[in-house]
Amino acid sequence: KSLGPFLVPPCPAGAEQRGRPQRGRGRPARRPLTMFRWLGGDQRRTKDSKAFVDVTEGLQRVYREKLLPVETEHDFHHFYSPALTDADFSARPMVLLIGQYSAGKSTFIRHLLGRDYPGLRIGPEPTTDKFVAVVNGTSDQIIPGNALVVDKSMPFTQLSHFGNAFLSRFECARLSSPCLEGVTLIDTPGVLAGEKQRIKRGYEFETIVRWFADRVDMILMLFDVAKLDISDEFRRVILAVKGNDHKIHIILNKADRCTTPQLMRVYGAMMWNLGKVIDTPEVSRVYIGSFWDEPLVNDDMRRLFESEENDLYTALAQLPRSAAVRKLNDLIKRARLAKVHAYLIDHLKKKMPSLMGKEKVKKELIANLTEVYKEIAKEKGVALGDFPDPTMMREKLLPLDFKSFKKIDKRKMDELEHMLSVEVPKLLQMIPMESESMDLAELSQVGAQASPFAVMKVGGNTETTVYQNQWLLAPNVEEYRADFMACWPNAQGRVTGQKAKSKLIESKLPSNVLHKIWTLADIDKDGLLTLYEFSLAMHFIKMRLDGHDLPAALPQNMLVPEDED
Repeated sequence: KSLGPFLVPPCPAGAEQRGRPQRGRGRPARRPLTMFRWLGGDQRRTKDSKAFVDVTEGLQRVYREKLLPVETEHDFHHFYSPALTDADFSARPMVLLIGQYSAGKSTFIRHLLGRDYPGLRIGPEPTTDKFVAVVNGTSDQIIPGNALVVDKSMPFTQLSHFGNAFLSRFECARLSSPCLEGVTLIDTPGVLAGEKQRIKRGYEFETIVRWFADRVDMILMLFDVAKLDISDEFRRVILAVKGNDHKIHIILNKADRCTTPQLMRVYGAMMWNLGKVIDTPEVSRVYIGSFWDEPLVNDDMRRLFESEENDLYTALAQLPRSAAVRKLNDLIKRARLAKVHAYLIDHLKKKMPSLMGKEKVKKELIANLTEVYKEIAKEKGVALGDFPDPTMMREKLLPLDFKSFKKIDKRKMDELEHMLSVEVPKLLQMIPMESESMDLAELSQVGAQASPFAVMKVGGNTETTVYQNQWLLAPNVEEYRADFMACWPNAQGRVTGQKAKSKLIESKLPSNVLHKIWTLADIDKDGLLTLYEFSLAMHFIKMRLDGHDLPAALPQNMLVPEDED
């Protein structure tokens, strides 16, 4: 009988076995598993959809899973820099200090910490002969370089590639300091000048500086007002940090030893010398002052020194909050470089002949490397500015066999592109909220509570805003009564706008500022000024001439007193 379209008669015994497709015949036996795999989600889809716990964990994961495979595939670390570790992303922000000997690098660190770090020795001669990582610890301790590079919790493990010659000149100084809870300081040997440049250090000084420059959050380049010449070694060091120009902050130290005219000439000479080495149209930020705890020799420029010191200390204190942005920016820059490097390696491999003439083609490709860059940029749609320095690449490519290069793995390149287009924007959205929850680096030179001598320049605060609250008080009308009567008030005791304007413009403030002052002072908005309103206007004029910003609205305590007629 017919059982209808929704019922199927049972199969005879053994028919199910006879009708089952055998492996290798007809439909695959394991096809039904596809549905269960889709329902459960395959491993890759689950991994890609996993949310980031925080920015640091996200940076570690996207680098390890998406960028590192591309770097390893195309020998990125041989051409540029070693692989990053988890500690590179989780470490405290670092500040690298470089400069000629006796420029005040170690003294500046002592000034920030308020004490000597273990092993510190200060003198006019080249005293710091090592790279010293000054980090936070529970007690004073010196860790030699060979022991330090095996500590995976520190971001220095990759320095082991430079060998014992360098590690014997590298150490870590631990001490307890509130400042070091927010940042890590890297003290360096003084750059040599004159005959001292002939001394061999035993390791590649510029290469080590470049390694640190690629990983730190800020580079402080110190100059002594009495030693502005740039030696050959200093020139090489400045060129070594090229590509990290946004991290460089220049300090013109010991400026109190100069009078005002001398300081102007010293500043001009320093910028002229730097202009011959740093070939960028942007002018690097220069902080002028004397960054130590000794009395000022010439305090004519005290106001300038205070402003410059506040700017520098604020930048240092803000590093913990800006470190995540810097690390993400460096990761993006590294990913773009790895992408064009993979395209370059793949292109060079494809251009090599299969049998004869390999060496000839190799030499032609190396000689015309800039044209190769342009060809790849046009073909792949990448920016020409992402490609590495051709001179450096020629040196690295010359001893290599192009036939041993690996072809591009499309799946890995797609994952790298997915990282740049999807996962990096997600991390970028997490940074503002995470940064707000982080504490500032605690510096004794400047704090959250402003004083007449130092102020944290955040939220629009400046040296003058320290006194702003002293101006936001009701004015003394008797102080301005004579000026008010000179404007000939009417019978109701009010001055018209035309008469008040002739008095207010004597301040020489712009009309837009005077308009804002009038809006604040004219409380009842009748276009006339009472004695109290006139006093408010004159009070705000004095406030603005003293360098303070006007309030957005009139404070409650400055409204019309109850006894105002």
